Amino acid sequence: MFAVFFPEVLVALAAEQWISARQSVRTFKELGHNGWTIRHGFFADMGGIIVAPKDSDHFAIDSYQLAYLIRNNYISLPPIDINDIRAVNKADGLARAVTMAQMVWFFMACLGRSVEGLNITPVELETLAFILCTTHTFFFWWNKPLDPARPLILPLNKTTEELCMPDHDPESFERTPLDFVRPAPDSKSLIAPFWFGVKATFNMPRYFRSRKRSLTPTKARKTIANSTIHPAEGIGWGLTLYLIFFQAMFYGLHIGVAWKVPFPTHIEFSIYELANIVDFGLIIMFIVALPLGAHFAPFIGRVVFKKQASTVLEVAAMLPPWGKLLVHGPFVIGYIIARVLVLGESVIALRAMPNIIFQDLDWSDFLPHI
Repeated sequence: MFAVFFPEVLVALAAEQWISARQSVRTFKELGHNGWTIRHGFFADMGGIIVAPKDSDHFAIDSYQLAYLIRNNYISLPPIDINDIRAVNKADGLARAVTMAQMVWFFMACLGRSVEGLNITPVELETLAFILCTTHTFFFWWNKPLDPARPLILPLNKTTEELCMPDHDPESFERTPLDFVRPAPDSKSLIAPFWFGVKATFNMPRYFRSRKRSLTPTKARKTIANSTIHPAEGIGWGLTLYLIFFQAMFYGLHIGVAWKVPFPTHIEFSIYELANIVDFGLIIMFIVALPLGAHFAPFIGRVVFKKQASTVLEVAAMLPPWGKLLVHGPFVIGYIIARVLVLGESVIALRAMPNIIFQDLDWSDFLPHI
């Protein structure tokens, strides 16, 4: 469902996870583990490695936390055969290749119809946009196992308290006792502010409590959410700029090609275009707000909240719950409503299509004639 309403966001999420997995390869190489690959990084970041302290239940760790344990001699990393990771992968290369072949065939069919002067339907246009997103996601996630069925459990001869730094309470955390090892979101991240806004709008208080909950180690999480990985070394401007360019491609496809797509009425065409323009406008506002927020964050934190802040997320976290909802709610709700209109109109428009839509593409027209 998330991929239906936020396919372009899924691309940005996959890109940041790809960067995190790539950075883990460099980190483990510095630790002397030259056999660590990007596939290992993905496996760890999605909760494939679990540690079991001797005084508490086991919990999941990501690649950054695993490197912390190895660097401080809390654990020795056993050999993890990449074939073992492939063995627990629920989707092999053949399944992905078949999916790619289907997408290429659909794209070629739509391109052929365009060359022959045949229209495509709004739902086919929407499918092309999904193919654009899926192609990028496949690239970033090509080495990522699909929902591994069996994690690797590493026993520890240390207590939870011994794993923590002296100034960290081993029983005060949100996810696991190693929360303090997690890197902070990069100020150039497009995903971290998105999740902040979504969770603020739909009132998920566990994400926004200013003080950490006091939990016993038995309540530590045994899985890692797909949305909680932040690259340890941050995100380069190259990737950020490309993701911005990708947003322009995604909405350019909707807004530009829609002029060549038949709709039952002009009003429905206007609704479809306006909804896409609204979503694209909100994306632009979101992108512009990030550097502006980062620039003014220290001033706002110091003057308004009497606290130190270096990023827009730190300032946003200082807001009361109603303030978070007031700031983020209109953007998130407006985006979802516009997206629903786009998807809904794509399907509803099928009720009245011109006859040319039902004309088959003659592939022989593309073959050279002698």
